[in-house]
Amino acid sequence: MQRSHLALAALLALGSVPFAAVETASATQIDVLDLRALVRASDHVVVGTVVRTVAHLDGLERIVTDAEIRVEERLHGPARAGTTVRVRRLGGVLGDVGMRIEGEPTFIAGERLVLFARTVGDEPVLRPVGMSQGVLPIERRDGAEQVMPGGEGLTMVAPGPGGALEPAAGALVEPRGIDALLAEIRSLVAELHGGR
Repeated sequence: MQRSHLALAALLALGSVPFAAVETASATQIDVLDLRALVRASDHVVVGTVVRTVAHLDGLERIVTDAEIRVEERLHGPARAGTTVRVRRLGGVLGDVGMRIEGEPTFIAGERLVLFARTVGDEPVLRPVGMSQGVLPIERRDGAEQVMPGGEGLTMVAPGPGGALEPAAGALVEPRGIDALLAEIRSLVAELHGGR
């Protein structure tokens, strides 16, 4: 089976948001999600810190990596500040075997982020919405916290005027101040989810 078909089968099995997934030489092609679409598709929107990551085989014998994320602030969903959520991505390293899916987010212990995620299946595990689009790293730049664009490893597309897919910009095209971004997310949560 070709690499692109493996990636597509793996993503569909995890119940990712609707998309046109085609693995290219350097990225996975996926429908772009703006901030409104990320909020709409999320069961959980939180600011958190990655505590640790653990790679293992899932029930389908695929290598997956679970990240434990300590919630600092809940913007939407049931996870409260001080609790942890478990977020799964396809791929990782288990012993001397590794698997990588372009466009899946990476999680690094100690990293802070804004996470847009949803529950998939019966396990108490979350998946980022829109692959790495749903993971926005937080960095300190020039003394201020900035939220960085997500979408690493993805080629984001949207239908053009003639219906053909064309390159498109993600939810963030450049770093944004954390306070302004969180205020916008809170407003969208109130509008789309009734403030929950």
